[in-house]
Order: sequence, then structure tokens, then C-alpha cells
Amino acid sequence: MSFTTHVSDLPYAHGGAVGLGVLKEKPEYFQVTEQLSFEPSGAGEHIFLFIQKIGLNTDDIVKILAQHAGLPRRSVSYAGMKDRHGLTKQWFSVQLPGKEGPDWQQIENDSIKVEQVTRHLKKLKRGAIKFNTFDIVVSQLNVDKELLYKRVDCIKKFGVPNYFMQQRFGYLCQNLERVHTLFLKGESIKNKKMKSLLLSSARSFLFNQVLAQRVSDQNWDKALDGDAFNLAGTRQYFSEEIISSEITERLVQHDIHPTGPLFGTHNDATSGQASELENSIRIENNVFYEGLKKANMEAARRSLRVVPQELKVNLLADDKLQVSFSLGSGSYATAIIRELINTTDGVI
Repeated sequence: MSFTTHVSDLPYAHGGAVGLGVLKEKPEYFQVTEQLSFEPSGAGEHIFLFIQKIGLNTDDIVKILAQHAGLPRRSVSYAGMKDRHGLTKQWFSVQLPGKEGPDWQQIENDSIKVEQVTRHLKKLKRGAIKFNTFDIVVSQLNVDKELLYKRVDCIKKFGVPNYFMQQRFGYLCQNLERVHTLFLKGESIKNKKMKSLLLSSARSFLFNQVLAQRVSDQNWDKALDGDAFNLAGTRQYFSEEIISSEITERLVQHDIHPTGPLFGTHNDATSGQASELENSIRIENNVFYEGLKKANMEAARRSLRVVPQELKVNLLADDKLQVSFSLGSGSYATAIIRELINTTDGVI
């Protein structure tokens, strides 16, 4: 089995891209700004730093902050991972009880800028993000302008499939190949960080398979009997055996979204038609499913749909398209872009 084209093979919800272009031709063409789900209090044993980085990933910054403060890396926390291929702004926390801490401006260079320093009582936890704001420029654009604006309106109204994208699976989806081989052989994963990465890849693949089937069936944004629904802006969900008119209306209003499985132990959130579909995907991909169960991964749910907030497009000079929007934590900007423009990666 080859997983190399997994992401590119995922079905489109709105008929396919309406143009061609290049993504991330320059780092400043892919800008991301993180907004936390809370306001740091200004006091406490954890220093919070809002950092702009370019050409570095989140782990690179963790290492730099830990070394500068003379602390182990576990003393540095963050809310979400950010790619090295872009200009990104995100929060970090450093645990320094009873200490002022070093001069953080000393770490600044062409790749790092410390934009804000404050404090908080508790460390920064994963997922503590209200939204990420994206400002993306697609270059070398070839697009039908009329179709582009129609597609934007369509995405505003219906959203897009909340796929896990290429970043989740590694280059050419090599993480999928690796974890599938390990599961087949019944081998354990020794390295804790690698284990988390590979198990996440497996779960994300299965989720994508369920979502892809529902996109093909044209019910990814609609309710099936027995579905579990996510409350917009939260991680909470509830199940409904029979779909009422109220549920249908809440879906239209984007108050709730259908969810898909992040398989593990205790996969019992759905019933009826929704459960049958999810079980069929599980059976078809039993190597992944059994491997996740053996690893004692706890089952969870993820919205099948993501609706970008404040989506705007602007045609620029020199065959460029500016796309801006905000997404909640855990969703991928490239899932939005792919429904607009078929892009290739630029040289950065």
C-alpha cells in the first residue's frame, strides 16, 4: 500500500480549484498570527513571550528560549505548532518562578523578534488558541476571476472539509508509510516524541478517510442519523440518533458541525447510519485501527467542517492573489486554499 498521494487524492467539496498558483514563494507570502483563548494576567511564575519568527519552526524557538534562560526544554511551552515556511507570530511561556529572567531582546536576529513580554500564573497549554489569522499571497496566479468570487461566496456559506493536510503526515506522507510498517510488524515505537507524531498521523489518516467518504457522498456538512455534533468554537460534542429540524437549522447556522472519529479506545460516540460508515472505514484500515488500540489512544472527535471567519480575497498586481481569514485551533489554512487554487510549493 502506498500513501504518497493521500492528501492530493482527497475529494473536493465544491467541484475543484478554480485556478493555479504558487504557495509560499516567499516567507512573507504566508503569514500567521496566533490569538490566545485568554489574556495573560501580567503576573505569575511563567513568562509569556509573543515572538515573530521566520525560517524557524516552533521546536527551534523552544530550544533557543531554553538555552537563553539556562533551563531544560520542558520548562518552555506553547499553544500550537507553526511551520518554518512562513512569517509567523506565536506565544511561548517559560517557567521562571521568583526570577526576572534574562534580557529576551538578546535572542533577536533576522529570524526572531520578541514583540511582547508579560507574565501569567500558569504555563501555556496546547490548544489554548482562540484562532489563527492568516494572510496568504498566492503568486504566479492563473484564475477565472468570476469563478473565484463565486467560490469564495460558496466557502463562506458552506465552509470546507476539515481535512488534516500534508504537514500532519510528513514529506510525501512518509510518516504514514512508517507507522503502517511498524503496526504490521507489531513493533513498538521507543522515542516518545516520534511515537506521538506517528500515532497522530495514523489517526489523522483514518479521520480523512471518513471525511473523504462523506464528501463523496455529499453529506460532510449535513447530518446523518446517529451523528455526533461539535459545538462551534469548543471541543464539546453530543450525539443524536434521530435528526430533528432543530439540528438541521443549527447546522445551517454553523452553530454546530458534524464530527468524525479520531479512532482509539472507546469508539462509541455515534450510532446508526453514522456508525456504520465509520465502522466500514475502520474495517478497511484495520492495521491502523488495531495499532491505535494497542497503543491505548483514547478516542476523540473532530469537526468534519471548518468555516473560515472574515474570508477575503484581493487580486493584486503581478498575477498575485491575497487571501486572508481566521481559523480555530487545529484546522489547516491549506484546506481552505485547495478549494480555491491548485497550488504548488514555491522555493523558500
